[in-house]
Amino acid sequence: MRIFIAIQLNNYIKSHLNHMTKQLVPYFSKARYSHTENYHITLKFIGEVGRDEFNKIIEAVKAAAIEVEKFVIWTKGAGSFQKKNKHIFYCSTEDSVNLQKLYSILDRELKNTEVEFNDGKFTPHITLAREAVLLNEFPKIEFEKNEIEVNSISVMESTRVNGKLTYIPQFTAKLKG
Repeated sequence: MRIFIAIQLNNYIKSHLNHMTKQLVPYFSKARYSHTENYHITLKFIGEVGRDEFNKIIEAVKAAAIEVEKFVIWTKGAGSFQKKNKHIFYCSTEDSVNLQKLYSILDRELKNTEVEFNDGKFTPHITLAREAVLLNEFPKIEFEKNEIEVNSISVMESTRVNGKLTYIPQFTAKLKG
C-alpha cells in the first residue's frame, strides 16, 4: 500500500482551488492537472508499506493528533517548483506556527516508529498541476485568500481506480478541541 499523511480539504476549498487551476490553464502548453477530489496538504510522504508498518503509522498519527489543537490556515497564492524544464504548480499557504508544530510532532512520532519516510523540507502547499510546461514566463497571480480549518489528519492511500489516480483515506485522527 502506497501512503502519505495529509490534511484533507472541505468541498468549498476544493471548489475554490479548482477555480484557481482554471486560471492557470492559459499559461501552459501542457500539464497534468490534479483532480479536484484529490486536493490536500501533504504532511509526510511515506511510500510503500506493509500491514505492520501501516499499523505503526496509525499509532504515530494518533499520538500526534492528541497533542495539537484544531487551528486555521489560509491559502495564499500560486507558486511553483521546477524540475528540469517542467513545473509543479501549487497553491501556497500562509506561514503558520500551528501547522509547523503539527508537522514537527508528527515527524517526531513517525521517527519513533522506525518506519522509513521522506524526510525532506516541509513546504506546505496544495498541488494544482504537475509536469507543466510554460508557454511564457509565469505571471504573478493573486488569488482570494480562503480559510482552511484543520480539524484532523489522515493516512491516505494513493492508488489507481480505473486508471485514475485516487487518494483514499484509510484512517483519520481528530485534533484536540
